[in-house]
Amino acid sequence: MRGPERRAQLLAVARRLFGRSGFHGVSMDEVAREAGVTKPILYDHFDSKEELYVALLDADAQELERQVRAALAAHSGNRERIRQSFQAYFDFVDEHAAGFKLFVQETMGADDVFRSKVQEVRDHIRGEVSDLIVRESRGAVGREDSDTVALALVGMVETVARRDPGGPKERRKRAVDTLVRLAWRGITRLNEP
Repeated sequence: MRGPERRAQLLAVARRLFGRSGFHGVSMDEVAREAGVTKPILYDHFDSKEELYVALLDADAQELERQVRAALAAHSGNRERIRQSFQAYFDFVDEHAAGFKLFVQETMGADDVFRSKVQEVRDHIRGEVSDLIVRESRGAVGREDSDTVALALVGMVETVARRDPGGPKERRKRAVDTLVRLAWRGITRLNEP
């Protein structure tokens, strides 16, 4: 197996193991054994368990950001952009359940490096949403208010997406539809007293 494919394989195995047992519940021996490689091969790709875990968080963060960014950049109208970005988040949770579980674990984790990685992802997504609100409102919603709304939207979607990950598609779709109606009605009436 070539280097990039081996690295992807090791990350996939680590995602499954860390998702099931958490950072402290997994050893490099276990990752190597589950991947069917020797420890020296594992250490050729990652110098430590911490480096492996951070690489895993980074890979999942990049994928989540890519999916949400693509949805926000769509030329489909603001309401549909909201729907697509919410759906992208739900899809990530459903398709990458173990990776999302790591994100959730690290929001409360004791390790500042891991927690800051997760916060960085949230901040990037929140920033993109806030920028979109300011731009699309043509200045009617200021930066401070758009930051507040963006933080609320990201928190709302993340919280609801955590309920029943990978559950029935129709139930997940209904949750997205409900959130879109809530968000759309709130954003479009934000400046009303």
